[in-house]
Amino acid sequence: MGLVRTLLPLSREAARLSPRPGRQWHGAALMRCLTPGWVLLRPASPQRRVAWAEEAVAVYRALVETEEPSPRHRDLLARSLVQHASALLLVGRCEESCTAMDASLAVPGARWSPARRTHLLHLRAQAQFDLGRRDDALVSAGECVSAYRSLLPTRRDRALGGLPGALRTYALVSAALDRTEESVAAYEECAGLLRTMSVRELGRVALLRVRVLSELTNRLRALGRYEEALSVGLEARDATDPITLWASRGTVRPVRVRLLVDLARCLEATGDLPAARTSAEKAVDEARTLTGRDRRAGESLLITALDCLADQLGALGEPGAESIARRETVDVSDALVAERPDVYDPLLATCLERLADCHKAAGDVRAAVWASEREVAVRRRAANLDPAGHEPQLAAALSDLSSIRQDDGDLDRAIGDAREAVALTRRLAESDWSAHHSLTARRLRVLGRALRCNGDHEAAVACYAESESILGDESAGPGRDRHAADLAVTRSGLALALEAAARAHLADGRTDEAVTALRSLLALTRRTDRTGVHVRCLRAFALARAEHRDTVVSAWTRATGEDFPTFVYRWSGTGSKDRLPDGN
Repeated sequence: MGLVRTLLPLSREAARLSPRPGRQWHGAALMRCLTPGWVLLRPASPQRRVAWAEEAVAVYRALVETEEPSPRHRDLLARSLVQHASALLLVGRCEESCTAMDASLAVPGARWSPARRTHLLHLRAQAQFDLGRRDDALVSAGECVSAYRSLLPTRRDRALGGLPGALRTYALVSAALDRTEESVAAYEECAGLLRTMSVRELGRVALLRVRVLSELTNRLRALGRYEEALSVGLEARDATDPITLWASRGTVRPVRVRLLVDLARCLEATGDLPAARTSAEKAVDEARTLTGRDRRAGESLLITALDCLADQLGALGEPGAESIARRETVDVSDALVAERPDVYDPLLATCLERLADCHKAAGDVRAAVWASEREVAVRRRAANLDPAGHEPQLAAALSDLSSIRQDDGDLDRAIGDAREAVALTRRLAESDWSAHHSLTARRLRVLGRALRCNGDHEAAVACYAESESILGDESAGPGRDRHAADLAVTRSGLALALEAAARAHLADGRTDEAVTALRSLLALTRRTDRTGVHVRCLRAFALARAEHRDTVVSAWTRATGEDFPTFVYRWSGTGSKDRLPDGN
C-alpha cells in the first residue's frame, strides 16, 4: 500500500489523459489506499483519508454516469461512499457521514454482501454514538454484533472489520449509558476473541487490541475489581510495544497515558503506593512526549497524569513534590484556558481547588486562600456563561473559600463568601430540591461558624438551628443514615454556638437572653446522644451557676416556673463518647 500511495500522482495523471481506463486504475489505487493495511505501515492522517475518499467517490460517480456503466462500477461507487463515511467519522463530521451512508445505500443496482451491510451498520452505530443518540447507537451496535456472530466473512471482507470491533462499539455505548456490567462483559468477550488470534490476524487489529484492553482496564477499575484491572492493564501495556507505538503514535500514545493512569489508580487502591507512583511518573513522561507532538491533545492528558502523580506523592507523604505537581497542572490549564476559556475553565477551576487543598494540608493558609480565590473567579466566569452547569460548583467554591478565610482570620470576607454561598444554594434548591436542600444545611454551618468566630452569636445560633432543621427533615426520609454524620456535626456546632451565646449574654448582664440560650442548649442535649454536646451543656450550666447564681437562678424560675437544674448531663449507654470537632 505504501507503493500505491507513492504512485497516486501517476494514476491521477492517467485518469486525466485516459478517462475510462485511467479512472478505473486511479479509483482502484485510491480504494487500496483507503483499505486498512498491515500494522507496520503507518496509517494516513484522517484528513488525507477524507481527501482520498472524496476523490474516489468523484471517480466512480463519473464512471457510473457514463452511457454504459458496468455493475462493478456501481458496486465500487457504493463502496467508495462507505469509505467516505468512515473517513468523515474519523474527523468528527458525523452528520455528513450519515449522509454518505444513506447515499451509498441509494446507489441503484449496487450489490451488497452481508459483510458490507454489517460494516455499514457498524459505522452507523458509531455515528449515532458520536452524535449523542446513545439509545439508537445501542440498538444498532446490538444488531451489528448479532449479524457478525452468524457471519463468515471472506478473506476479502476481513478488512471491513468483524465481531471484535462491533463488540468494542457495543461496550463503549453500554458504558456511556451506565450499563457498566454489560459493558465489561462485552469487553471481556472481545478481549477473549483477540487473544485467540494468530500473529498475522493481530497485525490488522493491533490498535483495536490496545484500545479494548485499555478500556477494559478502566471499566474494571470503575467496578472496583482492581486485581483483574491490573492483570488486564499489564497485558495492555505490553501490547503497546515500540512497533505499534511507532506505527500509530498519534493514536496509541494517548491510550497509553490513560492506561498508565488507570494502572496507577489500581495500584494505589491495592496499597502498592511506590508502584503507583512509578506508573504515574511514566504517564507524565508519555504525556510530555505527546505534548511535544500535539500540544492541545497532550496538555489535557498531561493534566490528568500530573493530577494522578500528585495524589500518589500526597499519599506517600511528600507535600513539597505534590505542591509542585499541582502548580504545574494549574500552569498547563492556564495555557489551555487562554485559547478556549469556555471549554477549559472548569478544568482550571478543579486544578485550583486541589492546589488549595494541598496548600491547606501543608499549613500554608495564605497560599490556600490565593488558590481558592482564583478558583472562585474562574468558576464565576464559567457560571456567567452557563449558570445551570456551573453555579453548583461556584456555591461549593465560595463555601470552601469562606472556610479557608476563617482559618486565616479574615472573618468579614469569610462571612460575605458564606452568605453568597448560602443564597446561591437556596436559589438552586428552588429548582432542584433533592440535590441542593441538604447542601444548604452544610453551607449554613460554614456561615454559622464564621459568625460565631466574629462574635455574632445570635446569628450563628440561627444558622445552626436552621441547618439542624433541614437535616432533621432530610433524615426523616429514606436518606436517614446518609445525613446522620452531617446532623451530628451540626448539633455539635449548635451546642458550641449556644454555649458561647450564653456566656456572652451573662457577661453583658443580659440574663433573660442567657436563660433562653441555656434552655435551647438543654433541649438540644435531650435530643442527641453525643457526649460532646452533653459536656458543653454541663459546662455552660455549671459556669452560670458558679459565676451568676444570684441572677440566673431567678431568671430561670421566671421563665420556666421551675428550679434551676442541678444536673443536666444525660447518661446514654448507646451514644458515642467521642467529642465532635468544634465549629463545623
